[in-house]
Amino acid sequence: MTSNTNTTKRTIGREYAFKFIYKHLLNDFSSEKSEIINDSKALNDALNLFDDSYHEEDSEHPDNKIDIHTKMFAKELILGSLRQEPTNSKLIEKYLTNNNLQKVDRMNLAVLLLGSYEILSDKDTPAGVFINEYVNIAKKYCPNDSHGFINSVLDKIAKDHR
Repeated sequence: MTSNTNTTKRTIGREYAFKFIYKHLLNDFSSEKSEIINDSKALNDALNLFDDSYHEEDSEHPDNKIDIHTKMFAKELILGSLRQEPTNSKLIEKYLTNNNLQKVDRMNLAVLLLGSYEILSDKDTPAGVFINEYVNIAKKYCPNDSHGFINSVLDKIAKDHR
């Protein structure tokens, strides 16, 4: 496998994890989080249910495919991010202008939680790699101009906590 293919698969895994985390930041699904974190069967059930909607092709998502290895990578990101959410939320909040995490768009928060998780848990990979990946996810999925905000917060986390 070439490194470009591996990078693409990791990008797909990050996008999958982003969509899953975003869904679970919505009020309707927040009660599932503690179950998912503590019960591997609940996590697998939630992923299987999520897969059904993820694999539906539509005009905006014509090729929603994910292989087993990429899904395993995404599952690691999801579980790690959910387990570290309380700690990383406090950390993210320190770098917000208004220090109020509740005012952050849920899409942006999903990106920040995943990005901060990877930056803090994988010290072998340069932080810039993760920042770039999550800025690109923000450009693709988040509200306009979110990518600058994402870049700023993740960069500060990397500089202060690595």
